[in-house]
Amino acid sequence: MFRTPRSAGALRPLLAAIALLPLALAATTAHAAGYRFGTQSAAAEGTANANGAEAGDASTLFANPAGITRLKGWNFSGVLDYVDPKTRFTDEGSYISLPGSGLQPRQIGTVGDSSSFAKGQAVPHAYLSYQGDNGLAYGMGVFVPWGTKLDYRPDWGGRYNLQQVKLQSLSINPNVAWKTSPELSLAAGLNVQYMSGKLRRAVPYGSVYAAGLLAAAHQAATAGAPGLALQLQQQAAQVFGDPAYDGSIAVDGKDWGLGFNLALLWEPTADTRVGVSYRSSVSHRLRGSGDWTQPANLPATVLAAITAAPYNGVSALDHNDSDASLSVRTPESLSIHGFHQLTPTIAVMGDFTFTRDSRLKQLRIDFSNSTPDSITAEHWKDSTKVSVGAQWKALPSVLLRAGFSKDMSPVPSATRSPALPDAHRTWYALGANWAFMDNASVDFSFGHVKLKDAAMDATDDGEGETPCNCSYATARGNYATKATIFGVQFNYKF
Repeated sequence: MFRTPRSAGALRPLLAAIALLPLALAATTAHAAGYRFGTQSAAAEGTANANGAEAGDASTLFANPAGITRLKGWNFSGVLDYVDPKTRFTDEGSYISLPGSGLQPRQIGTVGDSSSFAKGQAVPHAYLSYQGDNGLAYGMGVFVPWGTKLDYRPDWGGRYNLQQVKLQSLSINPNVAWKTSPELSLAAGLNVQYMSGKLRRAVPYGSVYAAGLLAAAHQAATAGAPGLALQLQQQAAQVFGDPAYDGSIAVDGKDWGLGFNLALLWEPTADTRVGVSYRSSVSHRLRGSGDWTQPANLPATVLAAITAAPYNGVSALDHNDSDASLSVRTPESLSIHGFHQLTPTIAVMGDFTFTRDSRLKQLRIDFSNSTPDSITAEHWKDSTKVSVGAQWKALPSVLLRAGFSKDMSPVPSATRSPALPDAHRTWYALGANWAFMDNASVDFSFGHVKLKDAAMDATDDGEGETPCNCSYATARGNYATKATIFGVQFNYKF
């Protein structure tokens, strides 16, 4: 079959979307609850993601792909989001301890010290749909579903819990939709998902040194040398908690996973639409490496004893570089949304989304050598999000939008951690669509997201498991976070 100039041109946006993949992977910052990246469409963002049943352009492929049956011919939507977070952690007495040593906990953070840990990021998404004359419609979405990027100051009070974390993802989501009757459309799709993760944290090798000195003190006392034992104990007290003896551990991994999505769109009247959309979980095992960096100023005798004498004083620990892996299963979600055209110029809409975040119990890093697993307690709860919005056709070519959303965090206050310091959030949004040609328009959106101030008291203790690959450091303080979101979207009909 010969390709017509029209069909060749229609493929160009898809090629453009593929070209955007490296940029999408390069920058992600989560600002929806948990680690969801909550902006995939500027048209939706103008209503705080309340417009899942509107189906006005190809970006409906993310919210409800059954909506592409309402779009004739070829439709393309390209989105660029910029998220500008304002984050601050204020220390309220972070400290480190060494259980069983008799040493008093050592302060490792300055009370009242505050610092920022996130920067602005730009992220693209792209969508392409086609519908012929046989009731079938096809679509392809390329978008960022999950992500977080936090970069704490190297000397902050929670450095033994976390210094840096970056979680990146990308979904390639082909869909097919079928208009089974004039009122009902169904859709199904595959979700081919890539995910990569990196994290880094400081390791308190001063605890290694202190534990070795205390063991030597015990031997000296047993041998009848109390003076030497006291001297060694005093030396242990001096080096314990000393950041001059800090090292680090850096872990990275990546993986591809496969999931699916289902959707329906019911149109009981010409002015009313109701939709349901489901996205499945995707299982990943991020495989990569664990890279230990030891301080150069530790005595040779201490370095030689590391594989036999752990830094936490409890278990044997192998600090040699090795392969590492982390299992992640993203949560499934179910959304119910509605759209009603009240008057020829005014429409109202809403969305309720349930996300099974309770799948996340722990972040567990498995090292391929004899190092015990690194465990961070999470124990998330299922979460919900409610969005309401409205739009007004102010001019034949101008549509104005507004929206409000309440997003409940899945993170319990008891297990809030520096890696995912989430809290309940409120989102206020404004948007506009300008149809500057019969077959082309552009969307603009502005949003302000405010997170509830959130306290953290997180101890790296492996949830009590032994042997324990942990620092026994406690990051204690309060998070204050808000973000401004700007979105622009170009829509074109072929």
